[in-house]
Amino acid sequence: MQLTVPAALRLTLMLVAFAVGASIFAQTAPTPAATASSPATTEPAAAPLARVADLAWLSGHWRGTLKSGATFETFYTDASGNTIVSASKEHRAGRTLTVEFELFYEKDGRVIYQPHPHGARSPHAFPLVAFDAAAKRATFENKEHDFPQTFVFDAGTRDVLLIVLSGPGRNGATKELRYELRRVP
Repeated sequence: MQLTVPAALRLTLMLVAFAVGASIFAQTAPTPAATASSPATTEPAAAPLARVADLAWLSGHWRGTLKSGATFETFYTDASGNTIVSASKEHRAGRTLTVEFELFYEKDGRVIYQPHPHGARSPHAFPLVAFDAAAKRATFENKEHDFPQTFVFDAGTRDVLLIVLSGPGRNGATKELRYELRRVP
């Protein structure tokens, strides 16, 4: 079977994403559920906002041009195994500027977004704080992180994924980075 260059690139990036994802998941895997010997609680557990499977609309290859003129592209796996792994890169003029891996998983009944900027696991995880299934919009937040504190993933427009990072900038004013990506067939 002969692959075209874009298909070969996609395959290579997906294999890298799976390999890194397996390594990442081993470091961040949720702990096993409580056993029958755990003490009973009198209050029912709150229903989760969403499950990882509810974020399946992220799945696929997305690409866009940033204000800087650089191209940003990312691949999200499907939600099988109750985990989504992504591999992203930013490039310009034939040179890769940034590489990042991301992991979406569940822990203690919550969906967690775990970025790995430059391939290194961030010490900050971002729990899901708002979810709108109909609008295909998920908001993850961690106020203890400097910037960004909030990640919004919004696929409400057909074949467009808007990712917005926000939080306090250096001068204390709110800073926002927007990535408008289109689905790559």
